[in-house]
Amino acid sequence: MPLLVLENVVKRYKMGEQFVRALDGVSLSIESGEYLSIMGPSGSGKSTLMNIMGFLDLPDSGKYIFDGKDTTGMSESELAYARNRRVGFVFQTFNLLPRVSALENAELPLIYGGIPRKKRIAIAKSMLEKVNLGHRIMHKPNELSGGERQRVAIARALANNPEIILADEPTGNLDTKTGDEIMAIFKNLHEQGKTVIVVTHDPEIAEQTDRVIHIRDGKIIDDTLVKK
Repeated sequence: MPLLVLENVVKRYKMGEQFVRALDGVSLSIESGEYLSIMGPSGSGKSTLMNIMGFLDLPDSGKYIFDGKDTTGMSESELAYARNRRVGFVFQTFNLLPRVSALENAELPLIYGGIPRKKRIAIAKSMLEKVNLGHRIMHKPNELSGGERQRVAIARALANNPEIILADEPTGNLDTKTGDEIMAIFKNLHEQGKTVIVVTHDPEIAEQTDRVIHIRDGKIIDDTLVKK
């Protein structure tokens, strides 16, 4: 059974007096453990698609079935649990708290999850070590390079041991070498069994994944396995 299934999903946004279809009848199936990218130009609907897959937004019509369950019937608390425990988010702008350390940033999902302090510090340290940042745990974001900040964001995304990592333009603010290092981390997470979904406009980034989905004007126009 696929982990994620979208069936004819439509999402509209009001712009002025008009409604714009950010997603226009998207159908998609993703198996557990896949490593894929979603490509498209700005305004194509790729971030809206990611937000729906990550329970940050809901479809206006159509179905989103997660792990066999129709999410349209989920309560707010069920959606929040899925968002906080089963999905880890990585963003282009890192979204770190500027005044606290890498360790405290990585702890955040565990604080929201009510994990006791001693246990969450141990988990956060372990996640930072996993992304080769164990030596920088007490540094604040402004004391870290862009690549190091993204590593902190990945450690934070991993803290609750989610099944899915959703990364929205994760290399967009990084140079090519650092971007490749971040993609190597995602590849390693995929090899460990995580489902990794990368939203990007960069074909060189997309080619590092195993499957590329192209979206334009809210519709999937191509879905291709990458030849290695």
